Amino acid sequence: MFVRKSAYPENLASSLHIIRHSPPGNIRTKYLFLRKKPEIMRHIFLLILLFTGSIHSFFAQEAEKLKKYQSTVSKSTYSKGDTIVIGDMGKNVFSSKKKYIGIFVKNKKNVCGYSELDTVIAGSKCVIKNILSFGEHCTFDFKNSVVFELQGPNNLVLFMPIEKALQAKELIVFTSPFNPKGLEYLDDRTIFLLNLEYSKETSADNAFNYCKLADPAKGKAYEFNREEFEKEKAAWIKKLDAARKEVNLKDTFIIRVPVYLNKYLFEKGEFQVFDNPDAYGSKPLKYASDSKVLFDNYKTFSTIKAAKPNADFFLNVNTADYNGNRKSFAEVKAICTSINKDPTVMVTADNPGINILHFTILEIYVVDSENRNYNYIGMKRK
Repeated sequence: MFVRKSAYPENLASSLHIIRHSPPGNIRTKYLFLRKKPEIMRHIFLLILLFTGSIHSFFAQEAEKLKKYQSTVSKSTYSKGDTIVIGDMGKNVFSSKKKYIGIFVKNKKNVCGYSELDTVIAGSKCVIKNILSFGEHCTFDFKNSVVFELQGPNNLVLFMPIEKALQAKELIVFTSPFNPKGLEYLDDRTIFLLNLEYSKETSADNAFNYCKLADPAKGKAYEFNREEFEKEKAAWIKKLDAARKEVNLKDTFIIRVPVYLNKYLFEKGEFQVFDNPDAYGSKPLKYASDSKVLFDNYKTFSTIKAAKPNADFFLNVNTADYNGNRKSFAEVKAICTSINKDPTVMVTADNPGINILHFTILEIYVVDSENRNYNYIGMKRK
């Protein structure tokens, strides 16, 4: 076999003299591949670095830092150093897990480095550390979005795609001026006491039922051990007697009901209320297993005054149903004026019927939050 001297350095040629005397074929090919392998591997390594770098720059593009930002959803302007207040977790239709939709924390286990916060921090105040404007980003919710870097509670550093958090109602934008201090909320306990005043039944006959409402844990235990309750019955009769003195007809209560708002009349600055039989309206609304509430002066309160910024925000973050109505939640301040039996339900020995509690509305405050009193929409006063 003839090998040209110029093809390899002399030291290699002398050390590989066995190849000169070998028949042509795979041995020479193998030698050439081995000789070039380091160079090939070097090129592959460089390609991997270039590819990884391009992917990194594509998904983790450095953010532009802004001094302030005006939201397209709330129309509010936010600046670095401002304090914002977190609301409840939004309703995530794609996951059964409880976690925020628009609030993230760093997570090294996640391929993109971030994951949704699964700790409830409703009511917490957070300071805006940075306002970051992203183009491309590996985390889908950061892509082409403005993200607030927040100093949260317990030294948490949070990342909030602001428009998404607003759409999910996870940020408090408007607080309600309503103050329920000193007033009783209408609940199963207060309805029970009002119905007792109407029926004039004795405390002795109703002590056990009151126990189940006032202390559900004890009431459940007594259900399986009525003898134990009989030992405590006298004490519960006294407790019920005292409670009956505190809750009476003609008292003022706070009643929480869903409200469906229809058109916003810009020239009047008010929403029209949709008269819904299963929500706030002109018909008796079932409020407990044996009671309904009826707002006798509903027609006077069939519109809600709302400032334009509050109305715009409510319209932006809520989708109307096929009738053009959007669901909200009201706290109604009202006086219980009277109680009567529902004439549509027949009273028998086995069926005591349904009581209708009549109320006269004094004020109504409407918010866009089911569990907390925030994102105030508007109100109406007598």
